[in-house]
Amino acid sequence: MTGSALVSVDDLSRTFDVSRPWLNRLIEGGQKEFLKAVRNVSFSIEKGETFALVGESGSGKSTVAKMVVGLLPTSGGNIVIDGVNMADAAQKSQVRALRRRIQMIFQDPYASLNPRWRVDRIIAEPIRAFEPLVPQRDVDSRVGELLKLVGLDPRDGRKFPHEFSGGQRQRICIARALASKPEFIVCDEPTSALDVSVQAQILNLMRDLQDEFSLTYLFISHDLAVVRHMATRIGVMYLGSLVEVAKPDDLFNTPQHPYTRMLLDAIPDLDMTGRERDAVKGEIPNPIHPPTGCAFHPRCPFAYDRCRSEKPELKTGGNARVACHAVEDGRL
Repeated sequence: MTGSALVSVDDLSRTFDVSRPWLNRLIEGGQKEFLKAVRNVSFSIEKGETFALVGESGSGKSTVAKMVVGLLPTSGGNIVIDGVNMADAAQKSQVRALRRRIQMIFQDPYASLNPRWRVDRIIAEPIRAFEPLVPQRDVDSRVGELLKLVGLDPRDGRKFPHEFSGGQRQRICIARALASKPEFIVCDEPTSALDVSVQAQILNLMRDLQDEFSLTYLFISHDLAVVRHMATRIGVMYLGSLVEVAKPDDLFNTPQHPYTRMLLDAIPDLDMTGRERDAVKGEIPNPIHPPTGCAFHPRCPFAYDRCRSEKPELKTGGNARVACHAVEDGRL
């Protein structure tokens, strides 16, 4: 963590109660069951930076994103944005003022738009929520500017979401996110539902907007190629924990953690280098009953006794921070 970080996440955890109903447990027997979706995750994001979280489905990336923006309460840890602790009851007024500076772009551009509202009303909603005294004429002008900013025509504001393609709908979502003039945007797999050619357009748009408005991104994705294009730093998550944090070039050229290596080996070798690759083995364990020690050890070819009994801590190794006993002991 650094003192200049816009966003600081410290020891963040989230546990869900997935127990059967009380009466079923009473009649059939059994105990309560808890799913630990996020386990002691810590990272910071500098102003103007893009910090990306990657990992397989079920690794806890989207849960972290929802907690950071306040859509999910935390089970433990702290989220501090621009010096304001989001969970501190004594700072409620400051948290409320901070809300307008935080926005989120969701994965499905159609499900996140109200199908009964016209586009101009959708984009204007954050303006009316945070600036209720702004005259309607100024709101309409602002909506038109936002539509042009994301590559649409101001006249498109009179249409409904179903009249647009997937890429155009995501542009509308971006325009809505920009309406409150945010500084920090959480992007939860914003291009995964789009065609590859459209993905490139949306990613380039987001990069241009970041440069123009000095935006800070928390970018969630399972696509490493997308992450390499967007991120300043990358955090790799596995079963709710960070296992490696590094800059893109370091992560792709000299991956440290065995799980990161496995993810990179799964990317098609378009350059046909002939380098031998290991097939992805196994799947993420049941998070209700996770393995002891290092959560990755059942799938790791380098696992040894220490991995099965002791959970590794995220420590600096080379140009990255890695949570791996094999790296720490020099076995990799």
